[in-house]
Amino acid sequence: MRTAPCRNLGLRRVEYRKKLLQTTGPERTLVEGFRRPAEVGGLQELVNSAGGFAVLDLYLLQEILHCYDVANMWAAAGWFLERFRQSFHVAEEILDQMTHHCPRAPQYLERNRRGGVLASRWNLLLPKELVSFGEPDER
Repeated sequence: MRTAPCRNLGLRRVEYRKKLLQTTGPERTLVEGFRRPAEVGGLQELVNSAGGFAVLDLYLLQEILHCYDVANMWAAAGWFLERFRQSFHVAEEILDQMTHHCPRAPQYLERNRRGGVLASRWNLLLPKELVSFGEPDER
């Protein structure tokens, strides 16, 4: 996100101890977490925590994904939104739009990992531990 129009996309300023800090909002946190899962405690922690976000701006999320323009990240975000579609009020049209940016052939969500379960709509091979994540009524 080094280009000027994207650099501050999804960032927020919050006051903490009389200092103004710049943080990532939930949309950017989700994308950055899928980009570098080790920095957010791993994929399970990311999905579990992000599933508890109060809201997600789906259009901002798509803008952030456009800036990166990485098929794996589109697929991961699409898979996540599909799993938590009721919580974030995700319309089928948004998921359909996201599938156009997914990998053409199955790819692993985590680099250097083998084995897992294919999420066919997203052409994404997920670790088995993630397959059970979703909204409480979907588990």
